Amino acid sequence: MSIELLTTLRAAMALALFTMGLAACAAGLWTLLGREYQQTLRGLASHSGKLHARSLTEIGVAPVLDASARLVEATTGLIRTAMGVGAFLCLVGLALCLVGYWMFIA
Repeated sequence: MSIELLTTLRAAMALALFTMGLAACAAGLWTLLGREYQQTLRGLASHSGKLHARSLTEIGVAPVLDASARLVEATTGLIRTAMGVGAFLCLVGLALCLVGYWMFIA
């Protein structure tokens, strides 16, 4: 194999790594900055307040109120997980960009 072919192959690999890093960073930022969960939390909070007001007058609503509280806790946990995944994607993307850059300049 010629040196020219190896240099071209190395540059292509560096470009591929750098591109994957940019894509991972973009996906992580999209996950972190996406506001798709806010609407769900607002709806759950409004229904939870209505259920709480109703549970003061009716005894049969108490189990539903407990289930609603658990649902809000589970949704909050999912949001925390999504934020962690977004941060992880950003860090992995940054690492891939750095490795791609290092391969290109070395």
